Amino acid sequence: MSLRIAPFLPELLRSLFKKPATVKYPFEKTPVPPGFRGNVVFDPAKCIGCKICVTDCPAEAIEIIRVSETEKKFKMLLHNDRCIHCAQCVDSCPTKTYHMDGEFETAVLNRHHLKIEYK
Repeated sequence: MSLRIAPFLPELLRSLFKKPATVKYPFEKTPVPPGFRGNVVFDPAKCIGCKICVTDCPAEAIEIIRVSETEKKFKMLLHNDRCIHCAQCVDSCPTKTYHMDGEFETAVLNRHHLKIEYK
């Protein structure tokens, strides 16, 4: 029996004094890497209503709705349950209305809670 354990004994002793390779996830969160594509964030003050983002979105996850007929004010509906986080809307917007945040914990029990409305 001792012959089977003997090859693993040096590794066992080394691992007793090493720092663990894992983190305690819900309690210790690691920062997201630069360039991480989280949720889409919309700035309605910059929107000119060209709807290039709507036509370029491969998942059809964006709706732009004009709020006022007299003023150039728009709101955006993001269907986060459809969004594939490709950042095509960020790249194609001429006024840089969109950016991606670092949020990655978006689990919900009802998919209708994933619809985000920016006014």
